[in-house]
Amino acid sequence: MSSHQSAPDGPDDPNSPGPAAAPRKRVRKASKTNPGGSSNDLRADVLRALAVVKIATPHQLWRLLRPHALENKFARATLNDLEKKRIAVKHGTGKDGRDIWGMTTAGRDAAKALFPDGREIGGIARKAGSSSAAGHALAVTETIISFLVGGTGPGVDPKGIHGDRTAPGVGPGFGRLEQWATEVEHLTPHKPTVRTDAVLRASDHGIPVLLVEVDLDNESNPIVATKIDNYRSFFEHVRTRPNPHQRGTLAYADWADSSRSREIHWRRTYPPTGRPGYPPIAIVLGHLGERAMRQRVEALTHMTRHHWIGRHLGDGFYDRSEAIPLLFTSLELLTERGPLSTIWRRAGREGPLQPLHDALDDHDGPDAYAKHQQAKRAQQQAEQEAAERRRKERELLATACPTCHRTADKYKNPTFASDGTKLCRFCQKKADEAERAQVAQQITAAAETHSERVQIAENASLFRTVFGARKPKESKRR
Repeated sequence: MSSHQSAPDGPDDPNSPGPAAAPRKRVRKASKTNPGGSSNDLRADVLRALAVVKIATPHQLWRLLRPHALENKFARATLNDLEKKRIAVKHGTGKDGRDIWGMTTAGRDAAKALFPDGREIGGIARKAGSSSAAGHALAVTETIISFLVGGTGPGVDPKGIHGDRTAPGVGPGFGRLEQWATEVEHLTPHKPTVRTDAVLRASDHGIPVLLVEVDLDNESNPIVATKIDNYRSFFEHVRTRPNPHQRGTLAYADWADSSRSREIHWRRTYPPTGRPGYPPIAIVLGHLGERAMRQRVEALTHMTRHHWIGRHLGDGFYDRSEAIPLLFTSLELLTERGPLSTIWRRAGREGPLQPLHDALDDHDGPDAYAKHQQAKRAQQQAEQEAAERRRKERELLATACPTCHRTADKYKNPTFASDGTKLCRFCQKKADEAERAQVAQQITAAAETHSERVQIAENASLFRTVFGARKPKESKRR
């Protein structure tokens, strides 16, 4: 590099273009009607969220609507703009010091335009901030948010909304906000009416309906069990359909006497679940330690046994076509790990916790029982066939020849085989031949012996003839 090379132009050089201009941050200008500078889309999103969850804090709206934002300033500004329009209202402050917001009656009317026709918006949360129900309502909101956006992960900063979302066991959420409804009333033949904290209808995710109950240890076990009793009354309620025929006609009487005139009431409200039994109920318990949580789940499982057990088919299988699937988890697990993680305990099901869909599926129902029976019959048939083979093998071994050890299946003619005590035809033939040969050998040997004796006798006779008879020796006289 030449030492005479001119130095770069400095900031004082009039010909210098100066440093590159930093990109401007796009800031929406405030107006008289929207002093917070919120956009129409953002106000619509916040209003839609409040219409579903009823009450929420800016921190919760941050996590639900703009989880990628750095802070909840957008939510606070939007709520202030909606408050100026008398669409949103501040209900007070929660135990964590965060403001609690909800809709006004005008806000509820305005929210109807944001949903499809026929969507029930429900009521508004009156005096939620000053009532004891504020904590419960915020817990319901937290439950819905956890279902939608998934787990926060462990180690969440108090001023943030995310922890370590890459930690093991942390899962995503699913569904859309409009698939949720809160404070849903279900009519029963007799009072009281069952009011569900939240209802999820996400058929596109394999959950046509899920009834969610949230309890922060402010209701006793008998009260919760009684609510399950009321759910059964709702599920078993049969409604009479209007008779389309003219009164006094035969068709009118036939319709009244037929099963077509009656329908199960809950099926008019919700689609088929795709699984055996009534719509499932998920109970989310909060503010409990691990031991207290386990004890409460065991107590509620025992008290509601007649609702979820079903009819025993045998061998540990049940027909739950008229049973209520009952699921348990804690609000803390749901918030940290998300709904699709292994956080659910189904009533009556032993073993580790399960993901949501596995807990909902019926692994020991009639279909599984039919497969079990088929496998059982196949096993019994296999055992019978094996026993028959062993019996035939024993019978076959009993026909083994004592000499050659061949069994009856080795002979073309079964009559040649042995009965296990006698020789087979071939061995008997060989034995007979051997016996005859032995007899002949004995006869030959006897004949040879006799011939030798005769020869000896003849030789003795010839000797006497030639030499005379042998005289006996006389004793010597003294």
